[in-house]
Amino acid sequence: MKQSELAPGILVALPNLQDPYFSKTAILLCNYNEEGAFGLVMNHPSDLKVTEILKEEFQNHNDLEVPLLIGGPVQPESFWAVHTSDYLCESSTEISSRIALSAGQDILMAILDGSGPKTYHLGVGYSGWGAFQLDREIQEESWWLAPLDESLIMDMEYDHRWECILDNLGISPYTALFTKSGHV
Repeated sequence: MKQSELAPGILVALPNLQDPYFSKTAILLCNYNEEGAFGLVMNHPSDLKVTEILKEEFQNHNDLEVPLLIGGPVQPESFWAVHTSDYLCESSTEISSRIALSAGQDILMAILDGSGPKTYHLGVGYSGWGAFQLDREIQEESWWLAPLDESLIMDMEYDHRWECILDNLGISPYTALFTKSGHV
């Protein structure tokens, strides 16, 4: 199967992944091809609320009193929205039939005036891999690439996503034994 056919998908960290940044991580894999891969961590909210990083005029809106996701270590100044595709704007890219990705600032006003997406997650930064880097990490059994589950990404509580994905794959994070075999 071609890499481009594997995205969108969910990239889930296997229990033996040693990188503390990506431990117990569920990533919405948006793009994956011979040039590399791009995704957003969808289960690690920061201690900040979105309102805390915005200008004063946005700080007293309950619709923005949501956790700020940390999408990855690359370009932490980038502000994005993963949202239902019932709302699209100029910066929107449809990831799947239900999920879109947009520049965060492009949907703020729509959220506040009630015309925005039904469901949204706001975050900063992204996760990226160079050419064949993710291929190697999957081969090393650090990651498992699962089919996209739109309801899991959009509707499930953040702290249940990682375990639920592994459970859906038939992997128990508590009893599975992972050894690096070099084969997937």
